Amino acid sequence: MNERERIEKVKDTLGLTARQFAAEIHVQPGTISNMMAGRNNPSLEVMKRIMERYPTLNPEWLIAGKGDMWRTVPGEQAGLFDQLPPDPKDKKTRTAQKEEPQVVAAPSKQIKNIVVYFTDGTYEEFTLAQ
Repeated sequence: MNERERIEKVKDTLGLTARQFAAEIHVQPGTISNMMAGRNNPSLEVMKRIMERYPTLNPEWLIAGKGDMWRTVPGEQAGLFDQLPPDPKDKKTRTAQKEEPQVVAAPSKQIKNIVVYFTDGTYEEFTLAQ
């Protein structure tokens, strides 16, 4: 499997069209289209953008085809903002939907104070002026 085929596998595994995948990694749709058609090879910039957008993707697999597609480190959990691989049992496809902006009424309740807890056991409390 070459780099182009591996990129196509990532796109398909995530259930994205070429246009959606291009938007996800912030490249022009034509870049992905030309790459998938075999007219261009993936550039270093495209590979970097894929790895930045999907941090749980194994870069060694993406570049050289070695190892598993997704990183797995024993005992390590994915971070809060990591993109997790899709569940193969979940057959839902992604569809782009435009949401109409909604007007939200101001809440009748007002914020009085905010407390921030730190990992060292300390905290800071912020009281808002009324």
